[in-house]
Amino acid sequence: MAVATALPRLLPRRGHNLAWHPSWKRTPARLSHGQRRTESSKASPEPNDNDTQAQGEAIPVPNTIATTPLWQRLGPLTRAAESYGRSQRKRPYWTQFCTTLVIYLCADISAQSMGGEEYAPERTGRSFMIGALSSIPSYKWFIFLSQNFNYGSRMLSLGVKVAINQAFFTPLFNSYFFGMQALLAGEGLGQVAERIRRTVPTSVVNSCKLWPAVTAFSFTFIPMEYRSVFAGVIAVGWQTYLSFLNRRAEEAEAAEAKVEVDESPVEGVLVSTPTRPRTLPRTHNRTRRHASNSSSSSSSSSSSSTSKATDSLLVARAKTVLYGSAIAGSVYLAYLYATDTRASFHRWLVPPLIRAFFPDAEDAHHAGTTALKTLYALGLHPRERDASLASDPALAVEVFGTTLSNPIGISAGLDKHADIPDPLFALGPAVVEVGGCTPFPQEGNPRPRVFRVVGLHGMVNRFGLNSRGADAMARTLRERLRIFARSLGLSESQVLDGEAGVNPGSLAPGKLLAVQMAKNKRTDERDVHAVAADYVYCVRALARYADILVVNVSSPNTPGLRDLQAVGPLTTLLSAVVDEARKTDRKTKPKVMVKVSPDEDEDMQMEGIVQAVCASGVDGVIVGNTTKRRTGVVPDGVKLTSREQKALMEEGGYSGPAMFDRTLDLVSRYRKMLDARTLHHSAAGEAPASGEKQAAARDDPEQKVIFATGGITNGEQALRVLNAGASVAMVYTGLTYGGSGTITRMKGEMKKALSNV
Repeated sequence: MAVATALPRLLPRRGHNLAWHPSWKRTPARLSHGQRRTESSKASPEPNDNDTQAQGEAIPVPNTIATTPLWQRLGPLTRAAESYGRSQRKRPYWTQFCTTLVIYLCADISAQSMGGEEYAPERTGRSFMIGALSSIPSYKWFIFLSQNFNYGSRMLSLGVKVAINQAFFTPLFNSYFFGMQALLAGEGLGQVAERIRRTVPTSVVNSCKLWPAVTAFSFTFIPMEYRSVFAGVIAVGWQTYLSFLNRRAEEAEAAEAKVEVDESPVEGVLVSTPTRPRTLPRTHNRTRRHASNSSSSSSSSSSSSTSKATDSLLVARAKTVLYGSAIAGSVYLAYLYATDTRASFHRWLVPPLIRAFFPDAEDAHHAGTTALKTLYALGLHPRERDASLASDPALAVEVFGTTLSNPIGISAGLDKHADIPDPLFALGPAVVEVGGCTPFPQEGNPRPRVFRVVGLHGMVNRFGLNSRGADAMARTLRERLRIFARSLGLSESQVLDGEAGVNPGSLAPGKLLAVQMAKNKRTDERDVHAVAADYVYCVRALARYADILVVNVSSPNTPGLRDLQAVGPLTTLLSAVVDEARKTDRKTKPKVMVKVSPDEDEDMQMEGIVQAVCASGVDGVIVGNTTKRRTGVVPDGVKLTSREQKALMEEGGYSGPAMFDRTLDLVSRYRKMLDARTLHHSAAGEAPASGEKQAAARDDPEQKVIFATGGITNGEQALRVLNAGASVAMVYTGLTYGGSGTITRMKGEMKKALSNV
C-alpha cells in the first residue's frame, strides 16, 4: 500500500525516462489544433479562484483572438509557400541550390530584356555557374549570421548583423560576382582584377541604399526557410532597376556619339590624276572606285583577320574557363553527395565492395576504421547533412541531464581503441560507445575470430577483448581533448569543467561519449577484489575523458566474465567503480552503467542484477550483448549456404537482426524490475547494509537509465525498444551491413512514423 501511495508522487519527478516512454506510446507527434490548444491551456498558469468566479467561462473578444497572418490566407499561394518551407527544412541544401538557380535565371532574363540586345544564352550560362557556386556558401553565411550576434536588445542585434554583413559579405560577394563575370567572359586575370577594382567600390556604396534595410527586415519578419526567396525577389527587382539605368546611360552616350559623328568633316581618298582625264572619264571613275574599293577591302580584310584571331582567342579562353568551372562545380557537387550519409551508394555499394575486397571480416573492420580516420583528417568523411534530422525536437530525449539530439547510439566494438569517435559522431548518433578497454594491453583470441553470416545480416565474433590498454586509450582521448581545447583557446581543465559548453567526453553539444571497460583475461575471475582492481585502474585512467563509464561483465569471449553477474560479486565490483568514478578530478562526474548479457534471462538472474545495480548506485544498464545461443537465430524459410552455416556455428558471440525480439523482451522486463525496486526503496526508505554511500545511492529516487542494444536495424525497431522502456537504441552489426547512412535512415524512419501518429 505504501508503494501504491508513493507512486503518484514519484513519477512526475523523473523527467528523463518516464516522461519519454508515454510520449512515444500515447502522445501523437503531431497534434490537431484543438489538441494543441488543450495542451497549452493545461501548461499555462491556473487563474485564481476569484477571477474564475468573477468571469465564469472566458468569452473570446477581438483583442484576445490571435489573427491569422495575411500570408496564411492566400489560398494556393499559402499552400505553395508551406510546401517550399517543408522542402527547405527537409533538404535545405538542394532546395537552396535550386532556388538560387531560378533567382539567377530571372535576374539574367530581366537584365537582358532591359538591355535591348538579342538574347545571349552564354550569358545565362555564366549566371547559372556563378549562382551554383555561391548558393551553399551564401546560405551558410546567413545561417551563421542568424545564429550569432544575438543580444538582449533586438535593435543592437540587427545593427550588428547589418554592419557585419555590409562590411564582410557584401564586398566579398561583389568581388566574386564581377570577377566571375569577367573570368567566364574570357578576360585575363589582369583584366579581372581591373574590373573588380573599378566596379566593387561603387557597387558596395550602391548596395547601402537598399540592402541594409532588406537584411534588417528579413531577420525581423521573415522565417528562416523563406529568407532566400525574399532576398531573391528583391535582388531580381534591384537587378532590373540597375539594368534600366544602364540602358538609359547607354542610349544617352549613343546619342552624343552620333551628334559628334554628324558634325565632323569627311576625309577624302587621295588618288593619282590620270593623264587623259577628258577621253577616259568613265575609266577614271572606275579606276578611282576600284582604288577606293581595293584600299577599303584591304583595310577591312586586315581588320577582319585581326578581329577573327581575337575572337578565336577569346572563345578559347572562355571555353577553358567554362570547362574548368564546370569541372570544379561537378567536383564540388560530387563532394557534397559522396560525404552525405543519405547517398544511396553508402548502403548499396560500399558494404558489398568491402566484403568483396576483404573476405576476412576483421580485415574489413580495420580497413573501414582506417578509412574513416583518414577521411576525417582530410575533411572528406561521410556526415549527416540533413539539418532537419540533426536538430529535430521530436527526436530529442534527456539522458543524465543532457538533452540528446536523438535517441540513437553506436555500440562498443566498432571503435575498440577510441580512434574514431568524432567520425562516428558525424554519422548522426547522439551516443558513441568506444572500447572495450582492459587495464593492460592484450592480444585477444587467435585469428580468424570474426565471421560473417551474410544471409542473416549477422556476425559471429570471438575477439576476446583485444585492447591496447587503458593508458593508451587515455593518451588518445587526452590528445583529442587538447586539440579541441586549443581550437577554442581554452585549457584542458576548462574544457573538462564544462566551460566550453559541451560534455567533456563527446566534445559536442547534445551528445555523450561512453567508454567501455573490462578485466584482463589473465585476472582470476574468482578473485573479486583483483577483478575490481582492474576496473578501478581503467576508471582512474579514463574517467576524465568519458561522459559514461560502461562496466562490461557480459562478453561471451572472456572466460568467467559472465560469472561476475551474480549478486555478490557484481555488487562489490560496481560499488568499487562507482566510488572511484565519484573521485574523478573534474566538475561533473561521469555516469556509470553496466552492460549485461542477453543470455541471463531468467527472472532470478535478472533480479540479482537489478539488486546489484540499485545497491551499488550505478546509473543505468545497457541491456544486451552478443549471445552464445544459436536457437531461433535462423528465421523460418531462410536457407543459409554451407559457408554461412559453418560461420554461424563458430564459437563466439552472435549479433544480428535475429536478436531483436530477445532485446525487446529484456528491455521491457528490466524496466519493470528497475522501476519497481526503485519505487519500493524510495517509498519504504530502506537502506542496504553495505555502507552509507550505497544507502544514499539506493535512497536516490532517480530512475535508472536503460540503453538497448542487439538486433536493432531500423527506425521502427528503435521506436519499439524506446516504448518498451529504453532511453537510447544502439546499433552495431546493422551499421556494418547498412553502411554509414544507417543512423540517418533510422532517424528519418522514426520521424516519419511519429508524424503519421
